[in-house]
Amino acid sequence: MCRGLAELAGWRRTVPGLLLAVAGCGHAAGLDRALLADRNPAAHQGDLALHYVVHFPDVLSFQVDGRRDWSGDRPMAPDGRVWFDASKSARVEGLTVPEISLAAARRLGVSPESVRVRVAGYNSQQIYLFGEVSGLQQAVAYQGPETVLELLQRVGGVTPGAAPRDVQVVRSHVADDKRPEVFQVDLAAIVLRHDQKTNIALQPFDKIYIGQTRQSKVSKCLPPWMRALYESISDMRQ
Repeated sequence: MCRGLAELAGWRRTVPGLLLAVAGCGHAAGLDRALLADRNPAAHQGDLALHYVVHFPDVLSFQVDGRRDWSGDRPMAPDGRVWFDASKSARVEGLTVPEISLAAARRLGVSPESVRVRVAGYNSQQIYLFGEVSGLQQAVAYQGPETVLELLQRVGGVTPGAAPRDVQVVRSHVADDKRPEVFQVDLAAIVLRHDQKTNIALQPFDKIYIGQTRQSKVSKCLPPWMRALYESISDMRQ
């Protein structure tokens, strides 16, 4: 009986040392909160919609001065056209919003200044997120050449267990028959030090992988009473 108690006491004295040895590895305290605080406006681009290239089945919204019948949301047809009425259409596949405005004005016989266009439905292209991102694995609509920071802010950020230096963007290049590219992203440098070198602009169908810190992996494997102790030790080490 006494031996069992002694062994238990020894185990409980040993546990904090073991937890201390693995606590805090690869973790940037408060990164998940700092990422959403938008502390780095220099990392943000201008109007992304101006650079977005439309494809079927995107939806466009038109405002044509003096012509309510030509205004409103117009879904793109499979042949790449939008229809304003039964006889007037414009081919918009592969164009940007400014180019669509000019194409619509020419087809409708009005001045370019009288036509305003925006993308009402981003339905044709996606970006895929995996790992320690809010909402876990998900596909989100591509809305233009956002940076990694902008995209993560749009989807709600990363989890507290995200590894800030274990982030990769994989670009497959399937459509243009090139070798895949892998970009290493340092979230800690981007968010906390305002270093933009790895804050790349994303392309349609990129895949973003966000790793998990060893601290987070260990914490999830521990029983509740040990997890609380481990997390308190980790917090003291930050």
